[in-house]
Amino acid sequence: MNKELCPTEEAEAQRMIAFYGEDRSGVLSLVERQLNAIHTRAQIVIGFAAVAVTTTGFSGRLIAGTNTLAQFSIITGLAIILAACLVIFLRVLSVEWAISRYLQDDLQATLENMLRVRNRKTRAYRFGSAGVFVGLTVYAIAIAIMLLNPEPLAVPVR
Repeated sequence: MNKELCPTEEAEAQRMIAFYGEDRSGVLSLVERQLNAIHTRAQIVIGFAAVAVTTTGFSGRLIAGTNTLAQFSIITGLAIILAACLVIFLRVLSVEWAISRYLQDDLQATLENMLRVRNRKTRAYRFGSAGVFVGLTVYAIAIAIMLLNPEPLAVPVR
């Protein structure tokens, strides 16, 4: 991977300070906006996961009533989705007052710490998002199995 595209926190902080000059609040606001963007995107991923849980509430019994493979797929898909959401909740959406927590007299050190937090949250976001995608894919397999077996089911509907 090109080092220029993925600089270290130290190099990125130096470049940001060089760009913003004496505008300390501007450079800190930039990182804060980046953290907010990660949080917003993580909330959207959680919303996708909520669709699977809601669908299960309405149709889970019919899907699971198709056959054992459908049962396995719906349960596995939900388990993967919930585990990925846990990662997102614990690692991305945890509340950290980054600026006040990492604020130091030295702007370079402050930025490096904040960029480490941002990068850690970004990696967790990517991992959690991939997990939700995989879980939704497995979940969709369960739905596909149900749709490929259109015979009436002997599942009691309450």
